[in-house]
Amino acid sequence: MENKNFNLPESPVVFEPEHHTYNLNGKMLSGVTAIVKWLFPDTYAGIPDSVLMQAADYGTLIHSKCELYDSLGIVDDPIVEDYKRIIKDAGLEVALSEYLVSDEKNIASSIDKVFMDDSLGDIKTTSKIHEVNVTVQLSIYAYLYELQTGRKANKLYLIWLPKPQYGQPMVKELTRIPADVCKYVVEVYAADGDPLSAITALSHYITAEPEKKRVKGEIPDGMQATIEELMMVKHQLDELTEREKELKKQVLTAMQNVNEDSWCNDLIQFTRKAAYERESIDSKELKAKMPEVYESFKKTTKVAESISYKLL
Repeated sequence: MENKNFNLPESPVVFEPEHHTYNLNGKMLSGVTAIVKWLFPDTYAGIPDSVLMQAADYGTLIHSKCELYDSLGIVDDPIVEDYKRIIKDAGLEVALSEYLVSDEKNIASSIDKVFMDDSLGDIKTTSKIHEVNVTVQLSIYAYLYELQTGRKANKLYLIWLPKPQYGQPMVKELTRIPADVCKYVVEVYAADGDPLSAITALSHYITAEPEKKRVKGEIPDGMQATIEELMMVKHQLDELTEREKELKKQVLTAMQNVNEDSWCNDLIQFTRKAAYERESIDSKELKAKMPEVYESFKKTTKVAESISYKLL
């Protein structure tokens, strides 16, 4: 639960949630996530915008649910129950949520969690952990936190709350990048400089994430966005198909009640079909008992290469 007695100075920057922008006396400031995207533009390369938008909406929802727990103690989702557990296991006590920090010149952002010991936390709901990205993000948060509050930022924590199919929720401590390096990165970004110079400065403190060797038959990481969208579409189709059956049954019942065989308007036409028996040939049985007849009537058709799948 948040501690109402944990007082920190408020930034004069105004956050506008509708457009997710930061405004300081009419000047628009950049967010820290924009700097991370500038440094690592290929993190989500190849992922359709529709998938990214849905992932962002899901992340926003989980952030809100966790904040609701921290402020009011409400647990209304299994993932929030996981959040409650891993925060407790890590010995962390939330002091503030969405604490807005800024250098009051170029950038501003809201820190997901400020803990009672002045440690900082960021919640991620991504399918995999991008540790380098989050390390840079939280380190810049720490730089801004110290600049604004005059207090020493303690530890940095990644709070990972993935969907169950991607892994187990966890709290992971990250190694902080020094404040002077973060200040330099911010200045290069604000001056519209070369991100390579910022990456060079950061390279002393971060290393590229090692590529995991893929096992034959395992889905490559690059296909993750496609798989997620396919799963989403499949669930939607199943739900829509079931709903279509329900609605057709309602219409059929209504037509039966008035004993009519056809309904129509400018948009749609319904035709009520009488019940009947359908005949078919058991090709497997025919092939077993009368192979010559089966062969004489067999028709060969080329079928294009395809895949099948099932959701686990």
